[in-house]
Order: sequence, then C-alpha cells, then structure tokens
Amino acid sequence: MVFTIPDLPKYERGRPLPAVELAYHYKLPNCPGKSSIGLIVNFPPNAATPPHRHAGASVSVLVLEGQVINKMNDEETRVLAKGESFFEAPCCHHKVSNNYSTTEPAKLLATMVVDDEVVEKGGYEALTVIDEEFHDVKL
Repeated sequence: MVFTIPDLPKYERGRPLPAVELAYHYKLPNCPGKSSIGLIVNFPPNAATPPHRHAGASVSVLVLEGQVINKMNDEETRVLAKGESFFEAPCCHHKVSNNYSTTEPAKLLATMVVDDEVVEKGGYEALTVIDEEFHDVKL
C-alpha cells in the first residue's frame, strides 16, 4: 500500500547508487521517431539516486521487489512496494528515488517513451539527466 512520509533531506553523496540495465528497446511503428525503452533498476540496501529528469520521456514505473521512496516535483514523498506503480510526465523533476530499506534490496522496471534522437545522440546514459549540482555522479 502506498503511503507518504515527511520530506527527506537533500541527496547525500556517498550512498550506494542503483545499477541500471537495459531490458528492452523497441522502436514504435505507430509513433515515428519514438521508442519504448525498458530499464531494470536494482537498488542495493540504502541506495539513492541524485535528483534528475528523464530527457523529455514519459516514464511508467513498476516496483518489482522491495520498497522505494519517490518524490516528483513538489508532490508528497511516497513509499511504494512490490506491485505498485507511478508515472513521470515529460520534464518531471524526480527529486527523490531511493531504496526505502537500509538492509534489503529493491528493484523496479522503468518503461520510457522517448524520442529516438535522445539515445542515438547520447546513448542510454542520456536518458537520465542528473541535476547540475550532482553532475559528477554517474549511474
């Protein structure tokens, strides 16, 4: 069950980062110039990502294992468990994306609908645009 928690402090450098792997990449024949890209995101215990955006993509996320903390734009900070999902609209500012647990891993599937040009020019790394303040952090 989704529940809210108080806002967390700013992103802390030094926390473990999630591992991101490509699950699929399909060009969408009914939407010329667009692709559907699936990424598996594995969060070790206590992992966190710096604030970021997703290159103009629409993103649907399904929690596959564990629990994750999610805050987008100025919305409430939410905790989602296995089987729960959320949506990120294009240009959404993903302020918090963390593993809720300090002892158990978490995993999610992020499906992005994005312009083909984003990946053609910048590779899959271009799908996640880290805030300038944390530009040195690489997922």
